[in-house]
Amino acid sequence: MKYKTYQRNHAIIPGREKALEAFLKQDYRGMRHKLKNGISSNSEDALTWSCFEVIANFAFSKKISVLDENLEDAYEGKCNFKFIDQKYLDDEIKIFIGKEYKGATSKEGTEVDASIELPDKIIFFEAKLYSSISLKDESKNKPHDQIARKLRVGLDYAHDSKKEFYFIFLDIAPSSELLKFTKDKNKERALDGSKGKWKSAWWFNYYKKGWKKNLKPLREILKGIPYTSEQSVANNMGWLTWSDLFKSILRGILTP
Repeated sequence: MKYKTYQRNHAIIPGREKALEAFLKQDYRGMRHKLKNGISSNSEDALTWSCFEVIANFAFSKKISVLDENLEDAYEGKCNFKFIDQKYLDDEIKIFIGKEYKGATSKEGTEVDASIELPDKIIFFEAKLYSSISLKDESKNKPHDQIARKLRVGLDYAHDSKKEFYFIFLDIAPSSELLKFTKDKNKERALDGSKGKWKSAWWFNYYKKGWKKNLKPLREILKGIPYTSEQSVANNMGWLTWSDLFKSILRGILTP
């Protein structure tokens, strides 16, 4: 659906109208894709803004509660830290939407849908709604797929900042559910082109779980990037669904 105005397509906190306008008018590699897609109900950017803008403007206690729920869901209760235990101050939890990052070693750059910067950690969120990840394409000077690029830039940036890096993929369904489409009886249709939703889940699991219990895929895509170990990178990769994110935000709104 196409709305008449971008305001209809975003959750806007009173007083933050100019912030949204600035977000939509961001220029990335000569394009203003956020503004172009701002009236589309299919826009991942609109949904990302609406959710993380609300979280960023919660009172401190609600903010860390919602963020901890996100970590619990993304890592199935196995995240190695909780916001509530870290004793961060409110202004030390910085939430960005659509920020560009550049690695110090590789000089590679990328725009991140949402990110959280902490004194000792940085979290990248890659958000997808109806589309899948873009795959590598040497002919278009894209040597890495979208997940690999985020991991490379994030780890490089975090190492230079002396922070621990986390990567969370945000999508419409659990990866286990999306992977079922690879077994669809109409397989040719399900796997057609680069739009199959299963591809995001497949590549995520390929990097996180490796191939035949070997994390060689991670080692291959991280060549030239400083990091501690493939296992630590894999452990810090999480998968979050929009429904879990929505529920945590609603609980934050309803909590007195």
